[in-house]
Amino acid sequence: DTHVRLVELSAQLLCVLLDCGLPGSPEPVTNEDGEPVVEFDEAARGGFNIFRTLLARIDSGRELSFIFKGFVRLLRNVYESQNTYLPNSKAKLECFQELLVLFWKLLEENPLFTNHILTQCDTNEVIVPICYLMYQSRRDPARIGLVHICTFVLLKLSGERSFGVNLNKPFLKRLPCDLPLFSGSHADLVTITLHKLIVNGAYKLVPLYSCFITVICNISPYWRKMSLVAAVKLVNLFELFSSPKFLYSGENAHRHLALLLEVFNNIIQYQFTGNQHMVYAIIRRKDSFGRLASLTLPKAIAQCDKVYGDQTTTTYDADADAAKDIISTTDVDGSGNPVGMSKKTSRYASTDVTSAASTALSDVTSVGGDTNGSSVVGDHFVPTEEWLAELKATLPLETVTRLLQHLVPVVDEMCARKNGVVDEAEILEMLQDVTMVGLLPVPHAIVIRKYQPNQYTALWFTAFLWGVVFLRNQSPIPMFDGEAIELFQVSVSQGDD
Repeated sequence: DTHVRLVELSAQLLCVLLDCGLPGSPEPVTNEDGEPVVEFDEAARGGFNIFRTLLARIDSGRELSFIFKGFVRLLRNVYESQNTYLPNSKAKLECFQELLVLFWKLLEENPLFTNHILTQCDTNEVIVPICYLMYQSRRDPARIGLVHICTFVLLKLSGERSFGVNLNKPFLKRLPCDLPLFSGSHADLVTITLHKLIVNGAYKLVPLYSCFITVICNISPYWRKMSLVAAVKLVNLFELFSSPKFLYSGENAHRHLALLLEVFNNIIQYQFTGNQHMVYAIIRRKDSFGRLASLTLPKAIAQCDKVYGDQTTTTYDADADAAKDIISTTDVDGSGNPVGMSKKTSRYASTDVTSAASTALSDVTSVGGDTNGSSVVGDHFVPTEEWLAELKATLPLETVTRLLQHLVPVVDEMCARKNGVVDEAEILEMLQDVTMVGLLPVPHAIVIRKYQPNQYTALWFTAFLWGVVFLRNQSPIPMFDGEAIELFQVSVSQGDD
């Protein structure tokens, strides 16, 4: 117990030391004898932090691998300690939040570390405990900040091609939670976890929905073989966000649909072979796509009135949540300059993802949050011609529509030929052999949305870190006076929404 406590306090101290001052320069400097030194001009700057400088200049492959393996060993403890035959036979570490902060610091401040783990290590080893923590924390208001930092890590890593490719490795572990059983890859694990957070997570996770789908969108062009469970979950998400309750909850509610359609398009255009489960799931829910493609203003108004009528209270308001959304995206070229997406010649386009996480600051240290704010009072959204035109222009439905136009008659003919008695395995086998070459639109550019740090995320991580330190040192004797703290809000309530 003393050793575990020492590890926890050491992690907290290191987090605090790495949070103050200015980031260090990753460029190594040596003296005449070849020994590493810190130049005088660097050390003389206001806000200079030797710890951040040393962290940024770790460049030995052996040391970087040692650090990564240490993170993996410690983070694995969150599920391995719960996955034993004898209860309490393995000590459980409680410092996983501090470890994630340290992991984030390395990703942000040492570019060699990020490149090393993506190219020389198996990032799936750290993704499994991250997904487990997110899954287990989805309904706990005291762990909203934990879900945020896990999301930031996924968003940061998903912007790299090698990360998406590595997720294709098979997932063979059994986690001690009610995760749906599936036979697939780590990409399936990430998608199933994020789906659960959307459909069964706390209301305060709503601002993270765009982040969740962005992560899936970033990895989708490299997803070679999707499991049946993940395919059904993704199409279920499309049905959820295209339902009148969500679609008419605000003027910008369709932005989630645009990202999901981009996921489908990426898989159809770039990974069609091997993803027959995804194609079959789309065919089975063809009516959902057809309703959206044939939507007219009278239909939209009628559906909106049927759902909301004259109500002035909605259970989900997309416009209110857009103001506190975690990310906004801007298209940029390889040099980081803003560009329009009209450049069809570019196969790859990156997107600058800017975080605005200041709205989460009040939730960081909740030991129970008041989440009764799931209703937004005010006049509900009413569809207009301008809104419908924007929706039609924003949603990339052409690829899915072409797919359905070709494959639905083929499946119907197959069913008619066998009097409607067709095993799903036969349909999947047929879809595996079919080719869509020459039938689909010209492949679109792959858009990768990359995380870009800014002052809001820096403030959020500072508040989150000190919130963790506050909570972890309030028992048995409180170290801090909660009423005197101004960096974050300490709130206590009875339960979740």
